[in-house]
Amino acid sequence: MALRIRKNVWKLSVNDQTLLWYARAVGVMKSRPITDPTSWRYQGAIHEYTIGEDPLENPGEALPSAAERQRFWTRCQHGTWFFLPWHRMYLGWFEKIVQAAITSLGGPTDWALPYWNYSDGANPDARRVPPAFRNPTLMDGSTNHLYVAERARNCNLGNIMAQPFDVDLDCLTEPSFTALANGSTPGFGGPRTGFEHSGGVIGLLEGTPHGSMHVAVGGRGSPTTPPGWMSAFNTAALDPLFWLHHANIDRLWAVWRKRNTQHVDPTLAQWLTGVTFEFHDAAGNIVSNRCQDVVDSTTPALNYRYEEESDPFQVAPSPPTGVVVLGAGGLTMAPAVPEMVGATTDLVLTDAATRARVPVSAPTGPQLAAAGGAPTRMYLNVENITGKAGSQRYALYLNVPENQDPKSHPELLAGVLPMFGLKESSRSDGDHPGSGLQYTFEISRVANVLKSRNDWDPQELRVVFVPYDTEEDPSGPMLAAAPAPTPPVRVGRVSLYVA
Repeated sequence: MALRIRKNVWKLSVNDQTLLWYARAVGVMKSRPITDPTSWRYQGAIHEYTIGEDPLENPGEALPSAAERQRFWTRCQHGTWFFLPWHRMYLGWFEKIVQAAITSLGGPTDWALPYWNYSDGANPDARRVPPAFRNPTLMDGSTNHLYVAERARNCNLGNIMAQPFDVDLDCLTEPSFTALANGSTPGFGGPRTGFEHSGGVIGLLEGTPHGSMHVAVGGRGSPTTPPGWMSAFNTAALDPLFWLHHANIDRLWAVWRKRNTQHVDPTLAQWLTGVTFEFHDAAGNIVSNRCQDVVDSTTPALNYRYEEESDPFQVAPSPPTGVVVLGAGGLTMAPAVPEMVGATTDLVLTDAATRARVPVSAPTGPQLAAAGGAPTRMYLNVENITGKAGSQRYALYLNVPENQDPKSHPELLAGVLPMFGLKESSRSDGDHPGSGLQYTFEISRVANVLKSRNDWDPQELRVVFVPYDTEEDPSGPMLAAAPAPTPPVRVGRVSLYVA
């Protein structure tokens, strides 16, 4: 069988019918009852399902048994090194189900899921939702099953609906797939865990552009209006854009591996074979995968590659002075043991900018020897982030002068907190303590910018969390006050590590 090619949705020709067949197949899947493993809602429930929060619920309908729901639903892997392989499995079986529906309609037998490359700097439309997803009807007047009304306002208007830092690809420069140690890099692919549905440390790719684009499409909602489907685990996969978004995230895994020979997947048995994940095939039969089954997308079981898997950085980013960074062969030295040198107490983030000061001390433990000027990497951790659905998104800046607007200092941006999974990770249950999300940002480059300006205080770091929302004024500033109050977000602490 010829290798299928997953194509860039923005590069499909005007005569290409990939999306038309996708729309028709989604219609077929929607016609099936939720008890059918090949139905649209069953496939969405694999990501997460919450009884009473299903926007497509039909009164009196039967659900699969509790045992079946526990086995196959609410299984998405987040905050874990299984994030990438699990979603590759999920997309792979979904793609086969869509292909079977297309075949039943008399369509092509080599259909492949397209991807949405919203980070393409050469495409001025990259951060717009592709046209095929924006109209309620098709050319013949029939229902367009790729359209979802429950999106952020700018999405279906065809406006640019995400900020440049929502689609940033700095994650591709991280040499380690797995988090190295608590307080330092969370890794390209996330921390070493067992089965992990939500919460904890968020890997770099999972944070941005994965989480940031989820909430850019879904929006934040309000106290009286839930956010769009893409902003919550239990509705995200009901939006047909979800699958193109995750195809791009899957593609970036291939890009990361190809851009540097030292970018390698975990080799531990715990990752390769330690956990088995179950799905259904296009005939409704139970199937299973382990990570080792999906590391190569060109194997007969998956049988695809992406139209474009090359390095998006034509020139390697310039390394900051005095910091351990990526080089042609990976890290220039072995990663050091991280040491916390400063932390805040708890914070509450609202719809206004929130400023805090992190008192900083000289290293006294593992990094004591580095105090004399040896190379270090610096990490800012935003820990135990909890809150409710519909909460605001935030950009985090360092040492912005008190009387100046952070958006005028993009060089001081430390990172983005998209809050995807906030509600889920804040909820305590039998498997999770409800301790929330944790984002970790390497701030070495920003620190060097500040040092070059003589604005680096070795005894204090100033941070500011800035809410951002583009729904109300697509032509105005990208950073703006939210149009309506949202529930507060609580941060356990902000901590600074050197390593």
